Amino acid sequence: MKAWIAENLIRKCSAHQIKGYLLERGYNEHIIDTEIHNAVSSPYFSVAQSIAEHLERRNSLLKTLDYYKNLEKNSKKISRCALPSYEDFIEYYLSQNRPGLFSGAFDHWSARRWTPEVLEQKIGSNTLIQVQAGRDSDPNYDENNPLHGQVMECGQFMSRLENSVGNDVYLTAVNFILDRPEFRFIREEIGNIGDGYLNPDPVRKSIFLWVGPAGVVTSMHQDLNHILFCQIYGRKTFRMYPAIEVPYMYNHRVVYSPVNPIAPDTVNHPLFEKAQGIEVTVEAGDMLYIPIGWWHHVVGETASISVSLTDLSGIPNHFIDYPHDVFVKDEN
Repeated sequence: MKAWIAENLIRKCSAHQIKGYLLERGYNEHIIDTEIHNAVSSPYFSVAQSIAEHLERRNSLLKTLDYYKNLEKNSKKISRCALPSYEDFIEYYLSQNRPGLFSGAFDHWSARRWTPEVLEQKIGSNTLIQVQAGRDSDPNYDENNPLHGQVMECGQFMSRLENSVGNDVYLTAVNFILDRPEFRFIREEIGNIGDGYLNPDPVRKSIFLWVGPAGVVTSMHQDLNHILFCQIYGRKTFRMYPAIEVPYMYNHRVVYSPVNPIAPDTVNHPLFEKAQGIEVTVEAGDMLYIPIGWWHHVVGETASISVSLTDLSGIPNHFIDYPHDVFVKDEN
């Protein structure tokens, strides 16, 4: 009850509203009055309130910028086009925080010929791989990914990949399969993009593999770096929202949002109705550029194999001054 009272006071609910709500639910009036008094008189509360007001002002700025951004006619449109030069990509996409859908970006890769059967042959049917499993039983499967690691034979996984539909099993980036020497061929069969989009000596953890069945879902989140998402086999549908729409995303822990854009919960997430996103289906051979910070939700329309790249050449590939633990010293 204490945390609930503090949260609602910070959200500008009046003490009268809070008391009435708790009385209706059978709480003792004296206890309610005591807890409300303790909350508003605490120095911790005044600091929390100050931080909340600062966040509210920041959200107001973001909402304003989003309003004017939406006046641009093509701000919420994305069309497939030929891969531009890297210079033009920086000028018209990256610097504008605008997504892009490109064809012909990685046709020269050996990896472009991957299918589930080819991967199984290269990896070996009996080779053990770690996947994410048991996702259907956990509504927070992406946030709780360390709890879902499961080892199975490659052949078993590929069989489920091609013969089932659903979100229960998925080989994702968090499985770090590329760290194992027997999977070195994966990096070797992936090359650069266009006229040098990527650093020639990529950071080891800048290439990620995604393999999943039809119906697999990546819940709403944002990434702290630029993403070049290369669809090698199958197709996926992305629902994407600009980074500045964070006031509508109910961002509750690090990069995650509980919003489901396919079936929005208008009771618990009413602000999401103000978000204006882009829906795009990425086909085999397409590369989707997801600008840094953009919120996205992904559904596998078919069995699919994808690679995401995060090491663009000559620019920061991460949030600048992303907050970590900061200790504020007492100046008194």
